[in-house]
Amino acid sequence: MPPRRSSGILVFLAALILAAGVGAFYALKAEWHKPVLRLSPQQATVSTATVFRLEAQDADSGVRQVVVSVDIPSKAPVEILKKTYDVPQAAVTEEFSLGALPVKSGQATLKVAVTDASWHRLGMGNTARLELPLTLDSTPPIVSVTSRQHNVVHGGSGLVVYTANEPLARTGVEVGEYFFPGYLERPGRYLCFFALPFAVDPSAVRPVVVGADEAGNEVRIAMNITVIPKKFRKDSISVSESFLQSKMPQFAGLYPPGTSLVDIFIKVNSELRRQNIAQLKEIGSNTVPQMLWKDPFVRLPKSATMAQFGDTRTYLYDGKAIDTQTHMGIDLASIINAPVPAGNTGRVVFAGFLGIYGNMVVLDHGFGVHSLYSHLSEIHVQVGDVVQRGQIIGKTGATGMAGGDHLHFGMLVGGVEVQPIEWWDGHWIHDNITEKLQ
Repeated sequence: MPPRRSSGILVFLAALILAAGVGAFYALKAEWHKPVLRLSPQQATVSTATVFRLEAQDADSGVRQVVVSVDIPSKAPVEILKKTYDVPQAAVTEEFSLGALPVKSGQATLKVAVTDASWHRLGMGNTARLELPLTLDSTPPIVSVTSRQHNVVHGGSGLVVYTANEPLARTGVEVGEYFFPGYLERPGRYLCFFALPFAVDPSAVRPVVVGADEAGNEVRIAMNITVIPKKFRKDSISVSESFLQSKMPQFAGLYPPGTSLVDIFIKVNSELRRQNIAQLKEIGSNTVPQMLWKDPFVRLPKSATMAQFGDTRTYLYDGKAIDTQTHMGIDLASIINAPVPAGNTGRVVFAGFLGIYGNMVVLDHGFGVHSLYSHLSEIHVQVGDVVQRGQIIGKTGATGMAGGDHLHFGMLVGGVEVQPIEWWDGHWIHDNITEKLQ
């Protein structure tokens, strides 16, 4: 009898150990954590063309299935997406639209379910759910251009005024690869300062007014525009050894040790220039939807024009061409360290050093219009200041890539440098801006 009793205890202990092992294994495989899901966009109004992006992660057992459906009142649910992964995924991304819906407008509820590969719930896994009430709207807005006489010089600026029958979530003027944002001036009326950039072929590109509502429905209207051709100068500039020795050391830290001064110049004049232009685009997005200025812009007093907008410069070293770039502002020379007045009333949105521009100040004048002052020896303002037309904001200098003391003055529209002389001209401002606003 004792051996039998001992054998029974051993069997019981073995069963207990096996049960504990199975329980531990099940507990490991049957984790209770739901997947994490993110859906974008999460907006109340959409169209059937709106593209949704679903991201789901499950670091424990992995994502096994994604199901997306839409409930519509008085209609059967519509399955938009159902995907099962043979091998559970730690992270998945799926995109979908609602084009399969039998209706284009009205109310609906978007439902998302993401299930992992856990053994929890007898192998059914953990499910994360999301429900998003929607208003379906597939009707484009009605946009009407109300301004006339859009006469734009190649490299210059223009203003278009237009109305819309509903609020626009995205609007502006598209010129080839460039997009100039429009702004709501008052209920139902929008303004957009745009440019015909120097880099654009005006014979091949036509500006288009773009308006999209919250649901993403878009309308595009080709503008009636008269392009005024302009000839731009070409010039050659010799890069001297003294210029390299005086200017390139400030940029040497950007490149590997041992890089020659000539190679530094080429990289700064091309690569860094492109980076700085991209930074100007970003700076130009910092604006307010109101007109902060009036009257023509102020030019640096008693100054001579040393270089013009659109000058194409070929740079020579030892008589050989090493680079070609375009000058996108106007260089004005006066006395050394001449006081620099603000071109017009505005907000300081940049005050500091920026690569080829050296010490620079950028003023926002509202609705995406900015003025730029570079190569300064001194800066007398800081970001956030509001300055008045003619107020001294710094002094001329030779910082950055300047070969001598002068002011590089530029005008930006939507972050793109444009022809500055227009903004000094009261007649141009009246005909192209003031009259349209009235």
